[in-house]
Amino acid sequence: MSLTFWLMTAVLTALALALMLWPLLRPSRSGAIAAEASGLREQLEVLKSSHASGLISDADFTVRKQALSDAVLALVDRPVSTPTPRAVSVLALILLVTLPLALVLLYRQVGNPNALGFAGRGTEPPAAGAQPDALPENAPDLAAAAETLAAKLRDNPEDGEGWVLLGRTYRATEQFTPARAAFERALKLVPENADLLAEYAEVLGLASEPRSLAGEPEARLDRALVLDPTHQRALWLKGFARTQAGDGAAAEDHWNRLLAQIEPGSSVQTAVIDQINQARASQGKEPVAGAAAAAPPAPTADNAVAAPAAEVTAPSGAIAVQVDLAPELASKVAPGAVLFVFARAENGPPMPLAIQRLATGAFPVAVSLDASMGMLPNMSLNQFERVVIGARISMSGNAQAQAGDLETFSAGIEWRSAGRVDLTIDKVHE
Repeated sequence: MSLTFWLMTAVLTALALALMLWPLLRPSRSGAIAAEASGLREQLEVLKSSHASGLISDADFTVRKQALSDAVLALVDRPVSTPTPRAVSVLALILLVTLPLALVLLYRQVGNPNALGFAGRGTEPPAAGAQPDALPENAPDLAAAAETLAAKLRDNPEDGEGWVLLGRTYRATEQFTPARAAFERALKLVPENADLLAEYAEVLGLASEPRSLAGEPEARLDRALVLDPTHQRALWLKGFARTQAGDGAAAEDHWNRLLAQIEPGSSVQTAVIDQINQARASQGKEPVAGAAAAAPPAPTADNAVAAPAAEVTAPSGAIAVQVDLAPELASKVAPGAVLFVFARAENGPPMPLAIQRLATGAFPVAVSLDASMGMLPNMSLNQFERVVIGARISMSGNAQAQAGDLETFSAGIEWRSAGRVDLTIDKVHE
């Protein structure tokens, strides 16, 4: 918490104390005024009685009446104060000591120390064409999102969709053991579906030592394929499960079923064909034709940017993003690097409103972002009109940016009307 926060707290506490203590400590005048007023009133009655009975003349009556009037005015102008009772003083002292302490303890119990800083960093929109050069303010703070969501779920443990989002958040930050626990909670609360089963199977494999899809992970994949025989993620992972089991033929079969659904010429097709050829090689078969044709052309002096992927469009309620990599940075991509594509509010919290995590391969890469891809249930793409789209290649696979990562950011856009944005990763994070 900043110095500004504490100064604001001190000022507000002082105002509250002043409003409470002033009525207790201000000098009491009512008793003294009432006593003197009663005495003046009695003198006036005696004066009137003496005048009526002829004991004093008219002139004397007028003079004495005027004197009494002057005394009343003097009483108003110079009120008599009475000392504050001791009990009142003690009460005021107790309030002065205990109220600030009670406020601090209450804030520590139910307050949110990060709330004031929530939009304090990373909320300024970048200038047109400018690229943010520092993190964490311009990158999705997935660790903070996980902590926030976990805290909400402690208060609402029956929120099945919340557990799904928490599992995905932990998965994105490579915290596989808590991700597994979150998905296990989700499976008890939400209807069984292929998407959740495939994600859970992947996390189970990643959380195991050594990492393996054998056993329960593969059983979950089989169940997902019963629910949806064309589920792409389940087919992809099932191929790896069969490869780990030494069953190259079954791996090839599942990847061929996946390949039939992939758009020709896309980077995903290249990756699938590569896995198919590895499975065929394990069986002593020749590689399938077309793998080279499926890959985009390598950059040359006359072709500085990779050929674009097939036209990408997004369904209603989503924004399509096509990400390319500057040729001069291609050699900097480490094996196992991960591509993050995300949207954050132009003016708002730096946490992602939508995010996708992809293995790096051939570029360009086409993805779409929508409201279902957020990290928090109460913060989604639909709640903001203007967003900034970012893409980052993480060399470590960690969601938090590190020196050497490659990145780019768009200017602020109205995502609903834009429909699509093209990005070229051309910066190295320092």
